Amino acid sequence: MELLGESDRPVAGPYRLVAELGRGGMGRVLLGVTPDGRLAAVKVVRSQFVEDDGFRTRFRREVKASRRVSGAYTAAVVDADADAPLPWLASVFVPGPPLSEVVETVGPLPPRTAVRLAAGLAAALAEIHRVGLIHRDLKPSNVLLAADGPRVIDFGIARATDSEGGTEITHTGWLVGSPAFMSPEQAEGRELTPASDVFSLGAVLVQACTGRSPFAGTSTPQTLYNVVHTEPDLTPLPDELRGLVARCLAKDPSQRPTPTEIPQLLGRLAPSARPWPAAVHALIDEQQAEITRVLGLLEDGGVLVESGAETVVRTASGAGGTPPPPGGLAPQDPGVPPAFGVADELTETALPAAGASAGPVPPAGAAAASDGQLEDPAGRRRPSRRVLLLGALGAGAAAAVAVPLTLDRLSGSSAAGASGASPSRSTSPSETVSPSASRSPSSSPKQASRFTVSDKWDTMLTATDFSRDGKLIAVGDLDGGVVLRHSPTLEIAAVLSGPGGTGVDNTTFDVVFSPDGSLLASVDKYATITLWDVASRKKAATLNGDKNQKEPEYATLAFSPDGKILAHSANTTITLWDVRSRNLVATLVDPAGPTARVTEGAVLCMRFTRDSRTLIASTYTDKLRFWDIRQRRVTATVQKAGYGLIDLAVSPDGKVLAATSRNEVKLWRPGSRTEIETLTFTQEPISAVAFSPDGKSLAASEGGGAVQIWSTTTWNPIRVLDERIEEAAKTMNEAEARQTLPDDLSFSPGGEFLAEALGYHLALWKLS
Repeated sequence: MELLGESDRPVAGPYRLVAELGRGGMGRVLLGVTPDGRLAAVKVVRSQFVEDDGFRTRFRREVKASRRVSGAYTAAVVDADADAPLPWLASVFVPGPPLSEVVETVGPLPPRTAVRLAAGLAAALAEIHRVGLIHRDLKPSNVLLAADGPRVIDFGIARATDSEGGTEITHTGWLVGSPAFMSPEQAEGRELTPASDVFSLGAVLVQACTGRSPFAGTSTPQTLYNVVHTEPDLTPLPDELRGLVARCLAKDPSQRPTPTEIPQLLGRLAPSARPWPAAVHALIDEQQAEITRVLGLLEDGGVLVESGAETVVRTASGAGGTPPPPGGLAPQDPGVPPAFGVADELTETALPAAGASAGPVPPAGAAAASDGQLEDPAGRRRPSRRVLLLGALGAGAAAAVAVPLTLDRLSGSSAAGASGASPSRSTSPSETVSPSASRSPSSSPKQASRFTVSDKWDTMLTATDFSRDGKLIAVGDLDGGVVLRHSPTLEIAAVLSGPGGTGVDNTTFDVVFSPDGSLLASVDKYATITLWDVASRKKAATLNGDKNQKEPEYATLAFSPDGKILAHSANTTITLWDVRSRNLVATLVDPAGPTARVTEGAVLCMRFTRDSRTLIASTYTDKLRFWDIRQRRVTATVQKAGYGLIDLAVSPDGKVLAATSRNEVKLWRPGSRTEIETLTFTQEPISAVAFSPDGKSLAASEGGGAVQIWSTTTWNPIRVLDERIEEAAKTMNEAEARQTLPDDLSFSPGGEFLAEALGYHLALWKLS
């Protein structure tokens, strides 16, 4: 839980908004207090939805229906204002962790508990459907585990962010729902019925029982494909639920049971005053205690600020707390704004910060001073900001109703809930981070045979690329970070970019070095391209993409081999930039149109041909588009080129195009557009492909982290990089290779190393 400053408190009717519980795609979720002392979870809608024609009407209609929902297993909507500058909705505050966090921290639920969960969720859906609503976004983070049973939150409101046509992607590129828990009809944009929620219930139960989503793929497009076309493995489910879940996950909506039928299928349940395992009730009790403590501080008229590694409560003199130290008041930090306008009458009481260790983490643009305080780039002292966490409470309350597709974790868990810490953010783009910087990943990666793995990030990695001299590896992550690591030690060399917020606020989609090695390009979800000078590690330029490239589900960067053009793809639009002048030279729009649905024309990946004249782009609809850069038009399209073409690679001699297609790699002749070979790896989906610099081999990574290498002369497999063969089982286990999905592959310029963005880790294979 993060306490709000006086300047950061939106207005929401009679509710005094005192703390941020979390935030998501639809807006912020805040802890509200009524004049009579009641607590509420208040969702304040983001301004971008207010600008959408018809939003207020839909919001008002859905809120009206939601207020008719009652029952023991829902968090009742108690108030709302669709006409406020920023519309808001208040619901009963439910202290309890979300199911996603429970599964991640405590583990899968035991069979009897899972059966009780199924019954509660079915009862909640029955009540929601009774008033004519469809939830549309039932997922583990929208299920809170309260002391007396589950609570379903955010029901019905997703429809307000959607168009009148159903579940289509809007012009802003947002999709209502979470791909890993969508029904097939929702994934395809068809009209929904209450049966869609039953499919989501089945997917939630699989996650609750196994810790994994039944349809998660290496990317959002792959996940959506799995939802529509593949059958999940239900073998790990307990006997009590396997048959029910199989019926819930039927592709045909008419074959699924109704929520009212589910309790009959489950049978009579024994009553229980404590329905969850002891570890879950311990989480609930801890959160209750934390809420009581924080509210107690507010009752004393104080506000929380931060000083070093301690939480400091500033209260008006005489309003509580300990007496001032001998000699009078401790001097107030000039960086702290006056509390309630009485800064000259404040005392300070230091409270030990929970879990405080080596000190605070400097935020982006701030350096640690010798006394533990922070300095901003201008040298002004200011306190660090401490986030008070209520375990998973914030994540559950902030469950996104509409989320950027690329940012869905696919497993249904919260990005903030991952263990480990991100690289410490430096004071400036040029500053080198010390390997021992507070809370940064260890600079001494674990070694095993020819395999090296970095310590764990606190968010998933999205992209990696070797510098042209082979000495550095650039890495992007879901929090908007761009980090340089030394090769082959994987020690941190520099942090070029800190996070732009949490995983739902920003992400670095791609990182790529220029052919001459002088520049590193990175791009975020807001279509902002940053060019970094590799030598100085300073920002060289910022390029702002097209408005239709913002909030994409996928985005990639590619330098032309001659180094003159930088291409950026996002949604259905590709922008071409002159590298020398930094000017936009062309905007290419897929024939489906700039505002087409993602399912029609979104670009998943793109690569230049060797002569830099053609840009090959794969689309969500399994097409390969061949763009003539000079004529600015599509000169050829290969229909049904494969399934899930999420990565492409062009051989160094320009004669072969490799494209991922589920668990296969399809090979094409770029000039003639003819398919020449299909390579099969395993039954796991293939997420990335890369040619070696000498063109003699092709590497592909699969969902478990293993890498297959083929000879480009015979197209026979010549090597498998796997922990069992490389005798690195312990290291790979610590890297959670079997629970993460690699996002990118990159060969070193000499071909002696292969880097792999492996979920929360950067992995490095030594090939020679």
